[in-house]
Amino acid sequence: MKIKIGIVSAEPSGDLLGSQIIESLKDKFSEVECIGIGGGKLAEYGLSIDRKLIQVMGFIDPLLNFRKISSFRKKLIQQFQEEKIDLFIGIDSPDFNFEIHKQLSEAGIKTAQLVCPSVWAWRPGRVKKFKFLDYMLCLFPFELAYCGNVKRKSFFVGHPLVGQEQNFLNQNRENIIALLPGSRTSEIKQNLPEILEGFKKFNNTSLYQGLIPAYDTESETLINSLLHGYKNIQCKHVAAMEILSKSKAAVICSGTASFEALLTETPSMVVYKTHSLNYFLLSRLVKTDFIAIPNILAKGEVFKELVQNNFTANALSEELAHLTQNFESKNKELRRLKLDLSKPDFDSFAKYLYDDCRG
Repeated sequence: MKIKIGIVSAEPSGDLLGSQIIESLKDKFSEVECIGIGGGKLAEYGLSIDRKLIQVMGFIDPLLNFRKISSFRKKLIQQFQEEKIDLFIGIDSPDFNFEIHKQLSEAGIKTAQLVCPSVWAWRPGRVKKFKFLDYMLCLFPFELAYCGNVKRKSFFVGHPLVGQEQNFLNQNRENIIALLPGSRTSEIKQNLPEILEGFKKFNNTSLYQGLIPAYDTESETLINSLLHGYKNIQCKHVAAMEILSKSKAAVICSGTASFEALLTETPSMVVYKTHSLNYFLLSRLVKTDFIAIPNILAKGEVFKELVQNNFTANALSEELAHLTQNFESKNKELRRLKLDLSKPDFDSFAKYLYDDCRG
């Protein structure tokens, strides 16, 4: 049996998720055809990599680009309907994807959301939109409790990064500090300058080398343009885990990279800065004490969080000194926390979907 899937993935972490679920579906269906938006490994399935417009974050940039984003989404919905897809998979990016879920669901097309929106952290009212989903695929088991509104079934599929760190953990730690300012252009511009200043203060003896992984040539070009005048810092087009596993410590923009730091057992801090109005609005909506997934899982501050006004070069420098001086104890703490994580398994969803499609 053949299945045609529409996909929207806005960023690198979604590309990995999407490629893994497609591979599981290929084990069940005789042919899997994909259309939509995605980069990295997803682009190998013929998806468009033109997605800069849907990578905007916060409140301000989406508002400023509202008409363009709406028009882009409308064209995608039209394409999915004209191509008569059997299933739409929205990967993360709930604010963009849920309007697609709604319209396709009303048109009788099955819908799945891969990565449960963080309703447990902020904007809990979004669970009402889950009624437009046939399937919800959760990365963490505690998220299933929020998915009672899903039409057919919700699945705990595990995190696709779990286990991948084994490819890198046999490397020796070096005097390297991993610097991860985010994968999106807006994140890099907002966070990297302060990260560079903080690393410069910390590394006044030039004992350490700062390494920045770049996901693609575009981000690599942007990062290199911001590195002028800084010593002992390089940007490399390699996987974040490869650099993290060699590092004594890491500075990470909040996001998937903090989970990668947990997996590679790398003592880290999480930093984040956004426009003042974005932060004002976000700070009144967020319901959790932490923004980093490792801290939420641990129910405590495993990674120090430096957010907005607390994210300064001095604070970053001081925390890097603390992390490098206490590497062994921090490393062991992360190793213990990792024990509760499950490797990804999309097979149960693939089997359920196959049986569902057979009727």
